[in-house]
Amino acid sequence: MPNPIQLTPQHLQAVQRKRRIALNFDVSFATRIWIRRNPDGNVDDLVDHLFDFTDQDGVVNDSIWWNWTEGNQVPYPSKHLPLFDEPTFRSWIEAGIDIVRLVDEATRRRGVESFYSHRMNGSDNDLGPFAEIPMKVEHPDWMFRTPWCVHEHNGYWNFALPQVHDYAIRNLLEVAEMYDFDGIDLDFARGVVFPSGEGWINRDALTAFVRRLREALLEIAVCRGRPLLLSARIPETLAGCHFDGIDIETWVGNGLVDVLALGVRSFEVDLGAFRDLVAGTHVALLPSLDDHHASDGYQNPGIEVLRGVAANWWHQGADGIQAFNWNYGEGYPYTDQDWPGHLQAYREIGDPELLVGKDKTFVVERRGGGHGPTVIPNPEDWSTPRHAYANTNMKAQLPVALSNDERVDTMLRLCVTDAVDGGDAEATIRLLLLDTGAGARAERLVPVIVATIGHAKPGLTNQPAAKAVASAVRVRINNIPLPSPTVDGGWLVTTVDRGALAVGQNLLGISVTGREPGAPALLVEKLELSISYPS
Repeated sequence: MPNPIQLTPQHLQAVQRKRRIALNFDVSFATRIWIRRNPDGNVDDLVDHLFDFTDQDGVVNDSIWWNWTEGNQVPYPSKHLPLFDEPTFRSWIEAGIDIVRLVDEATRRRGVESFYSHRMNGSDNDLGPFAEIPMKVEHPDWMFRTPWCVHEHNGYWNFALPQVHDYAIRNLLEVAEMYDFDGIDLDFARGVVFPSGEGWINRDALTAFVRRLREALLEIAVCRGRPLLLSARIPETLAGCHFDGIDIETWVGNGLVDVLALGVRSFEVDLGAFRDLVAGTHVALLPSLDDHHASDGYQNPGIEVLRGVAANWWHQGADGIQAFNWNYGEGYPYTDQDWPGHLQAYREIGDPELLVGKDKTFVVERRGGGHGPTVIPNPEDWSTPRHAYANTNMKAQLPVALSNDERVDTMLRLCVTDAVDGGDAEATIRLLLLDTGAGARAERLVPVIVATIGHAKPGLTNQPAAKAVASAVRVRINNIPLPSPTVDGGWLVTTVDRGALAVGQNLLGISVTGREPGAPALLVEKLELSISYPS
């Protein structure tokens, strides 16, 4: 086994920089939107626009991970990769304007850490239509496809092959040598890197790739006289890493990475397991939340949910929080609607002390969704996404069917970090149920993807069914019975005694009485616990 990487004190100190909130910025997409809206705009105005959010009073944004490409076309003057096929980008290059350099320099002028985030197997559609990638056309034998490959016109790079390692490392080292980024990020959650079922078997090949890149980046760091960090976005559980062929235990144990972004759009991140893994090492942990390809049923969920997620993560030992696909400009770049909850979150969630005494909603995760069924199955038409674990929430607890046997509780775990025992806060649980025998299914709870990404529909349960089952549903928390729920807008709502809640993990049991054994099941679609503080 190769020896662990030895890191300098300066490198270790750089890893410990404050990253209360780090933004993973899909900047090529936002730049394209700005160009369309400002066809005669000045490039300096564009650069200022990209910092609209960061520059506002009270906003915490310690680190920006600039995601400029899907990995195979670029907006900068590369010796190897094709330029974005778009008039404005071509005119910049012809005029000697390097937009990547301008933005990187503007980031560091603000005292903000700057990473280059590389999608390991992006979808080759940086500017909308799929592009022909010369290297992929030339080497189809380096590619593989999946049943979900409609999102990937040319196929995915197979990282079991050393030729693919050579290609990816060449491209990444070009970036590291051209620019003065603080770090390089390997995003393993935006596209798969191995054919289905071949990930863990090929884990040593992926580890060899990461080691080779790490050693080369450390040499560049010596030449430029300052550290160059390496981060990776990986699944939110250790088992998920194994599913996708990522031997994260070896990466951490051998000093191959500095920062780990955990998950993409999962509220429930196994920070406890990762904290145990990195104990005694220098590695920093940033759980990550995508609020565009959102957790199913929770696109733009409101500040209360964002507070609840952040409070849980800080309580579980996060070193910071990564915001992914959040608002970063004049309105949300994917729509014309402003989402002010993001701005408020940037001012609050970077400091756990700022969350104390503020209203929060803690939710149980839903699986699937978030991209549309061509990429990840929707919960109501679920099939196991065997191509990848990342970005699927496949181990989420909801939806789940209630047993018609009143002796059987359906057990759900819910993490709650607020200590409300003895205070003035009020706690309520809201259940969204669906009676599968009551007719057509309720509207989708998730964003609908057509030509653009839409907003979540209300998706309330069938109204007659809600009243019919309210008196029959029994809810217990930590084995303490709660009052019979009432109906509020299609939700079943029950109050929680302050003394019933534990700080940390709580166990909820839900049962239903008076149902015939063969009757259609009631499905728990959503479960939320809200804590409200007096004004």
